[in-house]
Amino acid sequence: MKPKTDVLIVGAGPTGLVLALWLHHQGVNVHIFDQAEAPAKDSRAIVVHARIIELYRQLGLAEDLLALGYKLPATNLWIGSQHKAHISLEDFGRELTPYSFMLSIPQDDHERMLEKRLNDIGIHVERGSKLQGFVDHGSSITATLFRETDGISTTHEASYIVGCDGAHSAVRHGIGAKFEGETYKPMFYIADIEGKSEKFFNGEGNVVFTDDTFNLIVPYKKAGHARLVGILIPDKDGDGNCESSGHEHQITFEDVRPKIMQAMDLEITKVNWFSTYRSHHRVAERFCSNRAFLVGDAAHIHSPVGGQGMNTGIMDSINLAWKLATVLKQMNMTEEAKHQLLESYESERRSFAMMIVKSTDTGFTTLTSKGFFPYLLRNWLIPYLVPLLVKFDFARTRIFRGASQLICNYRGSSLCQPGQGTIQPGDRPPWAEISQVDNFSTLRGICWQLHIYGDSLPQFEEWARKMSVEVFVFPWHDQYARVGLIRNAVYLIRPDQYIAGVFEGPSIEGLVEYFDARGILLGRG
Repeated sequence: MKPKTDVLIVGAGPTGLVLALWLHHQGVNVHIFDQAEAPAKDSRAIVVHARIIELYRQLGLAEDLLALGYKLPATNLWIGSQHKAHISLEDFGRELTPYSFMLSIPQDDHERMLEKRLNDIGIHVERGSKLQGFVDHGSSITATLFRETDGISTTHEASYIVGCDGAHSAVRHGIGAKFEGETYKPMFYIADIEGKSEKFFNGEGNVVFTDDTFNLIVPYKKAGHARLVGILIPDKDGDGNCESSGHEHQITFEDVRPKIMQAMDLEITKVNWFSTYRSHHRVAERFCSNRAFLVGDAAHIHSPVGGQGMNTGIMDSINLAWKLATVLKQMNMTEEAKHQLLESYESERRSFAMMIVKSTDTGFTTLTSKGFFPYLLRNWLIPYLVPLLVKFDFARTRIFRGASQLICNYRGSSLCQPGQGTIQPGDRPPWAEISQVDNFSTLRGICWQLHIYGDSLPQFEEWARKMSVEVFVFPWHDQYARVGLIRNAVYLIRPDQYIAGVFEGPSIEGLVEYFDARGILLGRG
């Protein structure tokens, strides 16, 4: 007998909320719960990148997010009190995406927006419930939840369980997955502050290098509000600057205020939130085990350099959602095909997580290491070389693609047809706008699509009608060639907006073979 709940979601941060929304939109029954008694009220992750905003268009969330966020116009580089560079961020990726900017939005605002949308469709987070454990029966799971307020335990049956429950994930412990990696020695401090300063509260980002440390100021919301991030470099004994005699005390903002005042000329009038933590770089040895999956921080954590953590977790959720929906809704799909489809989640997302962890680790080590070369890099190469590089289109493109996660691809995945050339299966489709016609405007649903750039191909359109697959024909323009698209080729787009296959020629045989080989049923399948 099929359980009443299709997917049990553990954790109601951005990854859990996005997973619930994307699954529900595809007709999947979900139950989402969180250990916290109420939604978080602190800002935590603050940067949302372009790829996430693109994907949010699927559910009409992009407009809501943009209304809440703040587009960073520029960033400044400082060495101590000396201003070294002003780098404009406006239209940094203007030929790559409709969202060619960096968006600043506090995570609590972001979560409220997602949860409101969830509430509007009749789904509410069960608060104050903790996962005690679960049993995977092979064909379903049984989870035990414990409510601390009244000491009551309840059991829930579901087809699948997904751990969106952070770095100390109970689901990860439940599947016995190792969480290998290291803890960085430097301690981060993070604060949401209000204040005054012509230099640093100017509506722009500011990176200030001082000695072996740095401070980052990211504005958001109202004028005079900003996120302040810094690090406390361990002393020669390995203890943090605010630790003494081997006894670590609760570090407060007043402990770090003197160093902030020494580094920056600003007046802090109010501290709305302050926290310290040690950052880690770890990746779970596996992201799934039969009917249990790991998403976001439960699967991978890394330094906050580049603001990649939350964004990577949201992409995990969107990648997994359509695959879970497919195996749950296509009753005639073989068990082998279901297994292969779900297994692709780990192979696609774990390899990308490994790449992100490696790149953020390199960036963090560069920013915090002692020695002559790191000093030279921070104080000379970065301030002088970066402003010079961003004058060139190729450098801006490379930087933006990496930072905004447009670089993410699944080439070589079992869900991708083999390919060659500039644009290959596994890539995000290149964005192009011709006479204000945006080819991404068609990607407003979680479904398979065919994109044809050039002439209409009746045989493909007929196949698409029979299979209930949307097809869009874009009249040829030289701009499509410039972004790497092939005239009259047919691009098969997955439900998560990645290219699954590229088909040239009049025959639909390759397209049919793609789905047959993977056991994915279309139409009423």
